[in-house]
Amino acid sequence: MQPMRQLPYTVNNVSLIQDFLDETRKRIADGIEITFTKKANDELTDLSLDFDIEIDDIENAILGLSTDNYYRGIDPSGSADFDVCAFCTVIGKDAVEIYLKYGLEVHGLQILLFSNHVPNHPMTQPFKN
Repeated sequence: MQPMRQLPYTVNNVSLIQDFLDETRKRIADGIEITFTKKANDELTDLSLDFDIEIDDIENAILGLSTDNYYRGIDPSGSADFDVCAFCTVIGKDAVEIYLKYGLEVHGLQILLFSNHVPNHPMTQPFKN
């Protein structure tokens, strides 16, 4: 699997990420549940034990994302089965910074969470002012 690339800050790229976030909110509002991969579920268990973070906290964090939280991801060509983005955001009552990576199925409705953990290194946020 190729590493996710970081899109440069352009009006079109910010719009692309905003569309991704809008589609995420629409799917959640329509009742589509977030599916956790085994890796993401294991990471959530760690977050729960270390910081009292639960599934609802992850969903609320996703709903609260903005383009400022963008870290990397999305294929602007539109040729992938999933649009995948990673974000840096804070979560829970302790405001823990986490790496949050999820995808939206292009031809379907699935929201698939790949990763949610405390970052291993500082995360740049190229769209943050």
